[in-house]
Amino acid sequence: MKSFLLFFSLLAAGFGNIFANVWENRIRAFEQVGLPHFYNSDVQRKIDTLIVNEKRKTSIMVGRQAAFQPYIDYARQIYGLPWFIRFLPVSNTALDTKFTDADGSTGIWPLNFSMGKKYGLKQTSILDERRSLTASSGAACHYIKDLQGIYRDWTKTILAFRIGAVRLNQAIRQAGNSLKFEDIYKHLGPSEQQHIVNFYATLVVMYHFEETGLTKETYPLIKSDTATINCLLPTSFFEEKTGITVNELQQLNPEFKTNVIPWFGEPASFHIPATKRPAYLKVRDSLCLMLFIKANPPIIYDTIVTVKDSITYVEVKPRGERGVEPVTGNSGNTNPVTPSKVWVVYKVKSGDGFYTLSDVFDCTITELKSWNGIRGNVLRAGSVLRFYVPYSKKKFYEQINRMNAVEKRNIANKD
Repeated sequence: MKSFLLFFSLLAAGFGNIFANVWENRIRAFEQVGLPHFYNSDVQRKIDTLIVNEKRKTSIMVGRQAAFQPYIDYARQIYGLPWFIRFLPVSNTALDTKFTDADGSTGIWPLNFSMGKKYGLKQTSILDERRSLTASSGAACHYIKDLQGIYRDWTKTILAFRIGAVRLNQAIRQAGNSLKFEDIYKHLGPSEQQHIVNFYATLVVMYHFEETGLTKETYPLIKSDTATINCLLPTSFFEEKTGITVNELQQLNPEFKTNVIPWFGEPASFHIPATKRPAYLKVRDSLCLMLFIKANPPIIYDTIVTVKDSITYVEVKPRGERGVEPVTGNSGNTNPVTPSKVWVVYKVKSGDGFYTLSDVFDCTITELKSWNGIRGNVLRAGSVLRFYVPYSKKKFYEQINRMNAVEKRNIANKD
């Protein structure tokens, strides 16, 4: 296909009195594969900027395109979209996975909150799948297919993807209901016009990149594999147990918004370096248990035997902190150290909130979040929280797990 388009553009370039600009001829050649012709002085200025390659920005974009294209093409082909759609995200965001626009749209395409929600992407305080290379590509391609079903014109569809169908329809009405894109273009704001300008300029420069004399900047995308977990894991703990660094996790999973691997009560998938999968498999089945033990170290008990008035008394008491030996006095008697505070575990129920739980467990909301590595304001039913409570009231706090919502509110109201 590329040789065909190149032949057509060169043929057109031969008729200088008809096609004055080689780049316009190249853009016109795309009509043969279904992309409507669009070219003006704005497009040419953007082409010139890309060819200047200031700070090697164009070379970097081409390198990222080569690395990300297999993932984008996979989603594109599922929804039956033409090949040139693969250049839409690079024209929008230069394939920056953490790109965020003024309106909150984010990711490489990018998508706003409502579109992410409509097409099934998770968006929480700890996870935003709009930044996921695979998940966002699937949602974006689905959205583009729906838009093309409405407009049946790729130039309008590409613009509507970025500015929204409502705004495009408004511009069409302002153009006297004309469906000619040149008429619609005149009723767009400069920033809106720039979206379609960027697409056509980026498409033609990257398609004919070898002819520009520029060189590609290789993007070091880590080859990845899929891993799963069944609990909320701090990324630092995951690094400690697997050797997979926090930086590697962040590069492969830009959808992570905090320093934890998200989990929402069901097996969660994420990406790890393919070369480190064996290390992950060694500890995969015990990661959640190891984290629980680390957060809730077992209490060591001492058996105290004393004889008084010929009667033997046996007591079993907690030693205190793990590994602390009992204190022995001058008389040789063993005196166990009782801890002042211990951890108790609570499983979040439907209807639980930060305010109620902090009141019931006699702590502040700040302490609750700190103990459990929570940064946002969302509690998930089924997740496990831990509380640092006085040892003398350990049994009372453990009973809260078995209380219903009314009983918990009653305790909170008594305080």
